[in-house]
Amino acid sequence: MKKFSFFLIVSLFAQIACKQTQFVENKDVTKTKNTVTLTKLWETDTLLKTCEAVRYDAAKKIIYVSNIGGVPTNSKDGDGTMSILNLDGNIINQNWTTGIDAPKGVDFFNDNLYVADIDAIVKINRKTGQVEKKYEVPNAVFLNDVAIDTNGDVYVTDSRDDKIYKLHDGVVSLWMELKGINPNGIFIEKNRVLVVSSSKGDFISIDKNTKQTTMLATGILSGDGIVAINEGYIISAWKGEIYFVEKNSKGEAAKLILDTKEEKLNTADIGIVQEKNILLVPTFFGNKVVAYKIN
Repeated sequence: MKKFSFFLIVSLFAQIACKQTQFVENKDVTKTKNTVTLTKLWETDTLLKTCEAVRYDAAKKIIYVSNIGGVPTNSKDGDGTMSILNLDGNIINQNWTTGIDAPKGVDFFNDNLYVADIDAIVKINRKTGQVEKKYEVPNAVFLNDVAIDTNGDVYVTDSRDDKIYKLHDGVVSLWMELKGINPNGIFIEKNRVLVVSSSKGDFISIDKNTKQTTMLATGILSGDGIVAINEGYIISAWKGEIYFVEKNSKGEAAKLILDTKEEKLNTADIGIVQEKNILLVPTFFGNKVVAYKIN
């Protein structure tokens, strides 16, 4: 009888231990459910000279690419262009827009495309590719990324002067100064503006009304572009890295999901094809755009 009781107790302890192990394993899986990976799909020909930014136009099923042309990247040399790609990575029109200097960030609203060009915001007709107007930004040093809200207000970062400008009803004004941040990538949500620093590695949010800033993630040195996915945000670092930040991140370190530094490929101002879960990466000195499936 005692012998039977001993084996029964041992058996019960074994079952309990097994259940505890299963619980820990399931808990670990839950922790890592938001892991994001990238699988390469295609790349363009290397004809996009110093390509800096990409934006997908869902209505037209095309991709806009800004090309700085010759360096330095703040040279007013008139050799900057805008190109158009299709969803297979073919260059439809390499010189869709010409005569701009060093175009960087790009976004669009209604019939117009807005591009950051050193110290001006360039408005381009989306139907023709022709430059319609240039909004000079007084005292601007190095305008970089562009994002537009649902009202049509255009926000532009000056990454060498710690400022964000706003174009509203044809008038440019200083929206916010961010000392020591060197803001580059910018993304607009309903009630807040998201910015990634090009110097400190910080990814922050700014309340549109109060201007209060909140740290979302760290560790993204040379931060460049921002796109949103259901699980959070994908952010590029110009030196050749792509990071993932979970939606509810509260200042944690961003997760590295792609590193192309050994290939000597930069990862500049990224874009996204939302309906196909495709990340678009301009490679700057690589002179091509590379597409990745977001898993």
